[in-house]
Amino acid sequence: MRILQFLAIVVVLGTSLPLGLAQDPSPFGTLYTFTGGNDGANPYAGLTLRNEAIYGTTLNGGTGNAGTVFSLTPPASPGGAWTETVLHAFTGGSDGSGPYGDVVFGKYGIGLYGTTEFGGAGDLGTVFSLAPPASPGGAWTETSLYSFSNVPYSPNGAFPTAGVVIGKNGGVYGTTPGNWNIYYGCTVPGCGTVFLLNPPVSPGGAWTEDVLYFFGSGGSVPNGVVIDTSGVLYGTTSGFSGTVFSLTLPASPGSRSTVTVLYSFTGGPFGGGSDDGGNPSAGVVIDESGVLYGTTEYGGTGTACSGGCGTVFSLTPPATPGGAWTETVLHSFAGGSDGAYPEVGVVIGKNGGLFGTTASGGTSNDGTVFSLARPARPGGAWTETVLHDFTGGSDGSNPNGVAISENGGLFGTTRAGGTGTCGCGTVFALKP
Repeated sequence: MRILQFLAIVVVLGTSLPLGLAQDPSPFGTLYTFTGGNDGANPYAGLTLRNEAIYGTTLNGGTGNAGTVFSLTPPASPGGAWTETVLHAFTGGSDGSGPYGDVVFGKYGIGLYGTTEFGGAGDLGTVFSLAPPASPGGAWTETSLYSFSNVPYSPNGAFPTAGVVIGKNGGVYGTTPGNWNIYYGCTVPGCGTVFLLNPPVSPGGAWTEDVLYFFGSGGSVPNGVVIDTSGVLYGTTSGFSGTVFSLTLPASPGSRSTVTVLYSFTGGPFGGGSDDGGNPSAGVVIDESGVLYGTTEYGGTGTACSGGCGTVFSLTPPATPGGAWTETVLHSFAGGSDGAYPEVGVVIGKNGGLFGTTASGGTSNDGTVFSLARPARPGGAWTETVLHDFTGGSDGSNPNGVAISENGGLFGTTRAGGTGTCGCGTVFALKP
């Protein structure tokens, strides 16, 4: 196979670090720098890895300067350049504008799905799909599955900024941070929703939206959801100090979803100064035992940042049904070389360790990539290690989280920096 000619020591669902990076004594490498033109600019989301390719979005750039969905494929020979291909350049019209979140593969691994913050029929954002070409080298086909709009007396959501997850039946679950509905007093973000897009009954039909939950006008902003094997959704909300919640789908058509607040944070700039963290700005991940892991942008014990420098936390389910979930701060960022403000969530490694990024901090204040190793004994302290300290130069600035390979390689994007004159961001890799 061609891939054997240049595989490094890491395989990521068929995607790999280039051999040249594996031979470099430094574990860090920049795979691509965005130029700000047709190739896109300023990725604000993480990556999806599949079949020797990397998939992601850029918030800006492209032929319509409304953002792109792109792929990166490895070089044909060791040390060569990765090839970026724009799968779709948004026009800012009915197809959407500003893909802020990541993309995921659909049911059976077919096609990509994502959201745009703006554009669509009501300029309030869209959910889209991208179908792969019928033959290699052909064009991907973008379809706007749903356009959010101001439906009178119906808080159907607006301005989605997180990606989506795919259910077992092919349904698309996601969140919107707000609405644009004067009837509900929701003309600004803070009236968020959790939604489900149902596939059409027959091919070519319309997708239909169900609002599974409306957070009301109290300022709650949901940050995306994850789904477990039983179909329960878990997510976080920003606003004040923030929460972690679960959503159980209706048992029968016409019934209401059940939302339970599993934990309410008390720290951060809007809290009472508690060390438990505050204001999560990303969703959570779930391990095989049902423990949730996530980050808070503020709070914690770090005193170098106003309102705290942020935390990584776990939330453990109760020993008996109906009991309280237990929140534990696994790490409080201190600012400086340790990093600050983790705006994106974490991923779980093979050994149960966690990996993530901070948007700021580090020696140049351009962000970090970090790992958290489990304690040697139950109840011990987790150990944080800074794996890369961004300089704001060719390596990028302000990272957006990481995707992890089967063997521990990390792949991610930065919003800014790189070798381009515009400083429009990069795609990077870290070998284990």
